[in-house]
Amino acid sequence: QQMLQQQQAQQQPLPQAAQQGPPADQQDGAGKGVISLLQEFVQCSRQFHAPQHRAILQWNYDNRMADFTTLEFRGTVAFLLDGVPHHVAGAWHPSKKIAQRDAAERALAFFVGKWGEQLLLEQEGPKPVSESEGASKAQILEDFCSSYHACGGKVPQWSTTWEAGECSAVVELSLLGVPHKFAGAAKPSEEAAVDDAARRVLWYLQCPGYENAFSPDPRAAAVVGRDIPSPPANWANTAAEGCALQMAERKTALMRVQNKLQQTFAKQLRPGQGVWDWSYETDEEDQSWPPLCRATVRIPVAGKTFTGAWVRGQRDAQIEVCDLVCQFLNDSDLTRTLSKGSSTEFV
Repeated sequence: QQMLQQQQAQQQPLPQAAQQGPPADQQDGAGKGVISLLQEFVQCSRQFHAPQHRAILQWNYDNRMADFTTLEFRGTVAFLLDGVPHHVAGAWHPSKKIAQRDAAERALAFFVGKWGEQLLLEQEGPKPVSESEGASKAQILEDFCSSYHACGGKVPQWSTTWEAGECSAVVELSLLGVPHKFAGAAKPSEEAAVDDAARRVLWYLQCPGYENAFSPDPRAAAVVGRDIPSPPANWANTAAEGCALQMAERKTALMRVQNKLQQTFAKQLRPGQGVWDWSYETDEEDQSWPPLCRATVRIPVAGKTFTGAWVRGQRDAQIEVCDLVCQFLNDSDLTRTLSKGSSTEFV
């Protein structure tokens, strides 16, 4: 049953709008209540009943280094509109609170403002209809977008990925000046994957003849689960932003692992006791720069020592060891042991 629900969740269209509208006003009085307004809009649009105690708006944050010392945040909000999961990303800002408000403002401006105007335009005249007999759904979508006002004459851009012998297609197109990405289900061939994703977008845009080509599943994980499934990693990033995010990830990796250690062993740590001790080895015969380095970390409170692989540079050597520490902290046996209030020795 659970496997069936996961498959059905993958068969839903996933419009993911990385919006580039005007920046949020950073004054305290501006935008007050915009998150509540977005929540009310989503609640009024619900086609299916969400589980009790599940957040209507689900938030996530990326961070990047704007320069060598400044950390920036980008908020992403996930919600269901008529049974379809949506993810909306805002712009980069110096605080999470501003980034959160910015994403909410952009979501409201797009779905309420721009789409509202578009619906009024469509009442004045019918949508264009593709007459390409025998054409593939991808070609029909391209023909539709080239003449549909909301697409601005821009044709869809396709990308595909393979995993476990199956292909998944993602189509990117501009809707009312906002980049969108739609994902299809995994299929045994690239042609089938592209056809499936195109069919979903044609339904989502209510292209004449495709109004009933798809129906959201009320039992899908995105509808009945506690959390809306996350979009693909880096879905809203340009190539330059991807590099900046990787830099931020590396710079904050040690801090995140240290915080997790302190939280995990909070009851065992004595006042003023450090959570770990680091030592390093370098290859004296290596003439390159940065030199080959191997890091070792000792965690006294857990009675554990971890040594990483040889890599270039002390920073990368630390990150190698942090991966081992994370595996240790994620171990279910450790979680059960700590929950029972056992001693601080872990051998």
